[in-house]
Amino acid sequence: MIVFWRLFLAVTLTDFVFFHKALYQQQQENRVRAMVIRAVSFTVLALLFCHRYLTEGWPFLEEVTLPGWVCILLFAAFHGFTDHYFHLGGKIKYGYTVSFFVKNFVNVLFLVLIAPFKTLYETGNFFAEPWVVFLVGLLLATRVLGWFIFAIEQDAYGRDYPSFDEQWLLALVRAIFFLLMLLPGLRWAVVFVVWMGACLYARKIRLLDIPTWSFFVGAFGAAFIGFLVRLRFYLVG
Repeated sequence: MIVFWRLFLAVTLTDFVFFHKALYQQQQENRVRAMVIRAVSFTVLALLFCHRYLTEGWPFLEEVTLPGWVCILLFAAFHGFTDHYFHLGGKIKYGYTVSFFVKNFVNVLFLVLIAPFKTLYETGNFFAEPWVVFLVGLLLATRVLGWFIFAIEQDAYGRDYPSFDEQWLLALVRAIFFLLMLLPGLRWAVVFVVWMGACLYARKIRLLDIPTWSFFVGAFGAAFIGFLVRLRFYLVG
């Protein structure tokens, strides 16, 4: 699973970190150009993260064995295809939310069908590399969760793309909820209550000017992801 998590990290960085407002606007103007940018960005990251495994045989769709670098290029093309065609926002009810789930589901499924699982048998550990698991968890709690909330808000009331300050302020809030879950012992519970109180006060004075539901989805979603990562660090040898 070493390769799978490294590929997953590459996809997450491509889609939810490097995909900033400029690229979002470009996607509205020229989807093909945005598709190419995403595909190339993923390819560069995946080749960098998986450089030790590029010449090994990967079980492409469980049908044929191909070199790792070929599988990465095929996934990059598929990734660009889904980015170009799997956009239902404005076309059907809840289109942005449906697109978020469908596009990410098919991409993760594709990764599962190409990633070699030989390393799982060698290590006996589904989460073999803690640093990759930590980074994936942090990105899920900050960026992916933020995009999920944004998709719901687009469907609910057609909100505009969030500003840079709003994106990163809310990402920082969720990051702290995530990191609190990694504190040893039970001290995380005390700090969690203190931080929750501080955030609720910030909402009261409108420093965090966001809907109640999105705040709690972000806070408890980030904490839950942090709890899962906590299991990797404290329960997995």
